[in-house]
Amino acid sequence: MQNFVDQLPALIGVLLGAVGTYSVTALTERKRWKRQLATRWDERRVVAYMEYAHSIKKTISICVKLASQRGVGAELNFLAPEYSDADLAAAEEDRTVSWEAVLLFGSDEAIAAARRWHEAVFRLELMATGQEADLSWDLAIKATSRARGEFYRVVKREIGMRETGASGTYDWQLSTFLGKLPGPSAAGSLPAAELRPELDRPGDA
Repeated sequence: MQNFVDQLPALIGVLLGAVGTYSVTALTERKRWKRQLATRWDERRVVAYMEYAHSIKKTISICVKLASQRGVGAELNFLAPEYSDADLAAAEEDRTVSWEAVLLFGSDEAIAAARRWHEAVFRLELMATGQEADLSWDLAIKATSRARGEFYRVVKREIGMRETGASGTYDWQLSTFLGKLPGPSAAGSLPAAELRPELDRPGDA
């Protein structure tokens, strides 16, 4: 019994050491797990933003071509085959699917910016399908460009990428030229040759 009492401080020391080691190990593993989880969610968030931007770009491309087919703007036959309202409806359906991922993984600021971008594009959809919108074609194009730029600025800040700060960096390059095109109520249009240099530039749409 005396031997046990004599060894008790050592046993308590060993026990406390084991508890301390376990606690430190558990805390370290928990932090590592949280970092890994955060990294996975960050990756999913970036993918969600990219897929949403792609779906919006596809919708814009169809809107511009549909508007051209209805006499809004220049002849843009060299851009793509003719589209129908059904093509626009399908693109909008794809956008709504990608939008759910933005709602799930995106930050509040990015969600708000993405929503403003689509609200701007919705005006183009109205005019592309022969309906009236609350802005002219010119102003709707400019609003779309601004909303697009703000979305990319928000996303780049969120994922820690440095912004250049240069004016017009995130502007929609076609907006300068498409904004010159007449709205649905006008009959004239710009020659396609005046637009071709910018339209042929990859990645600007």
